[in-house]
Amino acid sequence: MRIIKYIFIGILFVLVSVSGAHSQNNNDLPNNLILAFKKGNSVSLSNYFGDRVELSIQNKEAIYSKSQAKQIIGKFFRDFPPTDFKKKHTGGKTGARYVTGDLLTRKGNFRVSFLLKKQNGKFIVHQLNIEKD
Repeated sequence: MRIIKYIFIGILFVLVSVSGAHSQNNNDLPNNLILAFKKGNSVSLSNYFGDRVELSIQNKEAIYSKSQAKQIIGKFFRDFPPTDFKKKHTGGKTGARYVTGDLLTRKGNFRVSFLLKKQNGKFIVHQLNIEKD
């Protein structure tokens, strides 16, 4: 009976460990990144940009410097003032994450997806796609 008790405790420990690791991966995204989309704050959003960012906004795609990307996103937010951002899906692995969601604006809704990679302990946006819904 004692062996069964130890086996049960071992299985329970493994399940709790795996569950905790999974939830940590889903919660390791910076909340301020999502808030920047909700508020249309290009300055806060650009804090998560790397030196180079691949932007695709309404079928216009290119790689921009951090400052150029900040200006482009700022213009987009001025043209389409956000009212909300609803995160739909997150995934990836330890060093790379992706997020998809819906950006609701006063002038229509957009599908948003972005790829983040961890550099020096901080998530950096490498790709950002915004397309009309």
